[in-house]
Amino acid sequence: MATPRLISVVTAVFDGGHHYLRELYESLCAQEMPEGWSWEWCVQEDGNSGTPKQELPDGDPRVHYGTGLAGRAAVTRNMALSQAQGIVIRNVDADDVLLPGALSRDIDALRRVAWCVSAGLDLHEDGTTTPGPYDPPNGPIEPGRFYREQAEDRLSVLAANVAMHTDLIWSLGGWMALTGAETIATLLAAEAVTPGEFIAEPSMLYRKHSAQTTASADYWNPQEDEARRRLIQMRVDAIHANRTRYLPGPIDDDDSAVDPSVPPEARQAQGLSRMTRGNEA
Repeated sequence: MATPRLISVVTAVFDGGHHYLRELYESLCAQEMPEGWSWEWCVQEDGNSGTPKQELPDGDPRVHYGTGLAGRAAVTRNMALSQAQGIVIRNVDADDVLLPGALSRDIDALRRVAWCVSAGLDLHEDGTTTPGPYDPPNGPIEPGRFYREQAEDRLSVLAANVAMHTDLIWSLGGWMALTGAETIATLLAAEAVTPGEFIAEPSMLYRKHSAQTTASADYWNPQEDEARRRLIQMRVDAIHANRTRYLPGPIDDDDSAVDPSVPPEARQAQGLSRMTRGNEA
């Protein structure tokens, strides 16, 4: 049985997008964790070249590396979940850097709610940083806020900065397979089933560069962009129609430990056991 006081940091990477992994690892090592807590880093390659592994340290048992058939970011993150043993999950992209205290603040929030999302700083190629201009206030998120913002194409947070209970991500089916919008879809699905919090102190340097997915002109194809938004909305509308709710459990309790021998499909069933519907909600 693994200790519940473990946060699994999930990173999807591809051959060619791995050049900042060492910097991300160093930012993980610099994290000061709450007493009794530790982290693991589940790095999953979108493909099977093995090249990104060359940027990872040898001999650190906290670092896990996997490969698989190429399927883009959502599929790759879901494959990384098969390695994760933590009671909570934190997403970090391969080209980003965690700021001091990021994981500790996530854990503190996840003692109260089942998911949280934190502010980030845009890291420009000249080394300067800028904050998000539309960040909500620190603390509990008004129900449906992000759904309304997404419908109006003005989402105020960086969805890649989400952390949540592992049971919750399993019960949602992992990351929705939408090119470039998988983190938004997951954030809005979590918002639909259980309350969350916003952490106003920045947790991450979000690297802005020409090779990132959202910098591509193809990403902003109007028809595909509209299809992504429509699919996210349809999913959340279906969740609300079913009156689905998630009831979070404790994350510091030894009774909530994760059994590493349990296969992924059984872990999803465990997550679903925290879901209620209809009159049960």
